[in-house]
Amino acid sequence: MVPDSKTGKTDGAEKRTRQRLVVHLKNGRTARGFCLALNKVADGFNLELVDENNQSIEKSVHVPFGELKGVFYVKSFDGRFNPEQFLQEIPENALPVVLEFFDGEIVSGFVTSPKYMQEPRFLFIPDDPNGNNLSVLVERTAILSGMTPEEYKQRLHKEFESFLHDKVQLSDETQTELEGDFYFGKGNYQKALRKYREVEKTDKASKRLSRKMTATLFNVGICNIRKHSYERALQYMEMVLARDPQHDQAIKRVEQLRAHLRKKRTEQP
Repeated sequence: MVPDSKTGKTDGAEKRTRQRLVVHLKNGRTARGFCLALNKVADGFNLELVDENNQSIEKSVHVPFGELKGVFYVKSFDGRFNPEQFLQEIPENALPVVLEFFDGEIVSGFVTSPKYMQEPRFLFIPDDPNGNNLSVLVERTAILSGMTPEEYKQRLHKEFESFLHDKVQLSDETQTELEGDFYFGKGNYQKALRKYREVEKTDKASKRLSRKMTATLFNVGICNIRKHSYERALQYMEMVLARDPQHDQAIKRVEQLRAHLRKKRTEQP
C-alpha cells in the first residue's frame, strides 16, 4: 500500500509514515526529504526537505535528474528501525546484477528489467535485507557498468591475478590475507574483514594483521556512518578501540555517535 502524502497513513489498518528519501547527487552532496510527485520520465522532481525526525522544514529544492546519482528509499534517516516493519520482497521477475558507479561504489542487488542499462533511470533493490536502503531509483548516467554476478566474479578473479603478479608476498603472508589486502584496496571492507578474520583464527596471525584489522574495522564503521546506520557504526568503532585504545579518530567518532544516539533516544516519545 502507498501511504498518503499528507498524513503518512495507508488506507488500511496499518499506519506508516511517508516515504523517506535520501537523494545522492553525482557531486557527492546529499539531501533528505519526501516527494509528492516523482515522475521518473520528467527532467527532475521537487524534494520537500525534512529534518532527521522526518519533520518538514518548510523548504523544497528542485533536483534535475541529470545531476542525480540515485534516490534512496530508506527505512529511517538515522539508521534505527524495527526490522519487523520492513520485510524485503524481491519481485519474481527480478534479475541479479552488480552495479559500478562512476564514483567507484559497487553494489549488488536486483533490477526488474533486462534492459535497465538502456533506460534513463531504473529501480534497483539492494541485496541487503538488514540494511537501511529499501530500494534506489538509479540514474543510468551515474553508472559506469552493469554486470551479472558471474561477470563480476570473473572480473574480480582477473584483477586479483594481476594484483598477485605485482605483489611482493612476504614469507608469512597467506593467500587469504592477500585476498583481504585485495578487497581492502577495492574499498570492499566487509569482505576484507571476513578474510582477515579467517587468518586471525589460525596460527598465522601477526601484528601486521592486527593493524590491518584495526584499519578495516574503522573503515567499516565509516561506511555505516555514511549509510546513517549509527548503532552499527558505534559497534565497529568500539571494536577499533578494543584493539587500539589510543586510536584518536575512533575515540572522536565514538564520542560523536554516543552523543547522537543519546539525543535521538531523548527525542523519542
